[in-house]
Amino acid sequence: MLWSVNLILVCCTATTLAYKSYEGYHVIRTKELQSIDEMKNVLPLTKLNEYNFFINPRIGSVAEILVGPEQTEHLQNTLTTLGLAPTVTVENFERELKKEREQIEVSSLQRNSLPSVRYLNFDEIMEYIELVATTHPEIATIIDIGSSWEGRPLRVLKLSNGPGKEAIFLESLIHANEWVGPPTILHAINELTSNLLENQALLDANDWYFLPVANPDGYVFSWTEDRLWRKTRRPNNDSDCVGTDPNRNFDYRWQDGNSDMCSRSYQGSRLYSEPECEAIAKFILDHKEITFYLAVHSYGQFILLPWEAENHQREHNDLKSVAEDALQAIAAVNGTQYKVVYAHEAYSYFAHGTSYDWAYAKAGIRLSYTIELPPSAENFGRQNFIVDSKQLPLINAECWEAYKALVSHLPKTRREESEHKYIVYVFFLVVIKAIVLVSGISLAYTQLSYRVEDWVVSTHQPQILAW
Repeated sequence: MLWSVNLILVCCTATTLAYKSYEGYHVIRTKELQSIDEMKNVLPLTKLNEYNFFINPRIGSVAEILVGPEQTEHLQNTLTTLGLAPTVTVENFERELKKEREQIEVSSLQRNSLPSVRYLNFDEIMEYIELVATTHPEIATIIDIGSSWEGRPLRVLKLSNGPGKEAIFLESLIHANEWVGPPTILHAINELTSNLLENQALLDANDWYFLPVANPDGYVFSWTEDRLWRKTRRPNNDSDCVGTDPNRNFDYRWQDGNSDMCSRSYQGSRLYSEPECEAIAKFILDHKEITFYLAVHSYGQFILLPWEAENHQREHNDLKSVAEDALQAIAAVNGTQYKVVYAHEAYSYFAHGTSYDWAYAKAGIRLSYTIELPPSAENFGRQNFIVDSKQLPLINAECWEAYKALVSHLPKTRREESEHKYIVYVFFLVVIKAIVLVSGISLAYTQLSYRVEDWVVSTHQPQILAW
């Protein structure tokens, strides 16, 4: 009740917005792409900034594209020429946005609703975080890990009931238009605070760090100016195009990213050009207790494995096994089906410079994933980033079960710590072997030492990454 009273004035005014109009914009869908050639025919269109691909081309799926009224006929003709049987699934995208805004206005008047069952703007999320810290001071701490380009806080909520434990880090809204992510974060916070009696074991076992809004400026802009805005808001030199895709700005294969400043996936002028990304990376590197990283995105209903693990079969198997536990937990709620894949399998492109790839490959976090929330490509219908808030309770429940399943496998250390222990272990084995040889101890004992060393190498050797 305190939550809704505190925010009711904010809620009533938050949705009086000056949005970019999408009047006359169409959403056009291809037929299901059934061959590499069909997919390759569509791929060049993804490079054109006038087309916003809601579903990227991949074999076994449709492609779906938001296009302005001036380009609609040309796109339809192009797709028809390619034999891809285009159909219009949304005739006027502005109507979909208007429905969402009306729903937000109505839900903001529901005083007794939980904050996780409706969409909150940036100020509302910050106020909720502050309320949690005030209401549960024995376990909740606010940590401002940095500031955005426009000076908004990158606010982390830490939940802990004692020191010396491994920790979990969850971030959402690094892409500003993916509004369905924060409700799952706020729901998890609520489960670990207001519903702590049922979840005490989860807080006893681990610490939790939540960053609900990883791209504050972009998120505010998506509420006040352009609902589909994805990037940050830092200006780019020598360009009228503003912003960088913060999930292409981390130090993992960044140099191979998109250098087009006007692209929605622009990598930035340099590594960590965005203060938001720099702050996140520094926080993760400074807090070695974090051994699990989850980036919450939408959409597609995937759990994405870190790219680097594709090169290491054992680590791939471990990551996939844990993710499949989460899939089962999600399905057990209401039958919803997710898939475990790599990003390039899900979206037919390689994403360079992502946060979760960096966390795995460079920060050494053994369990690092992206979860892509609903809708799926198969059940896309008229949805995309615009998810009806009536679906939030189910999505939150599914994600909470997935989060619990994932963190039940929390590693004790990061990869580099294990590597150091391994090197020391092998060093001592080599020393022992040398002593055995010099002292002339029996051949049988020498052979035993070799067998022990071989066993350690074959069963405990970590996958050494190219740093």
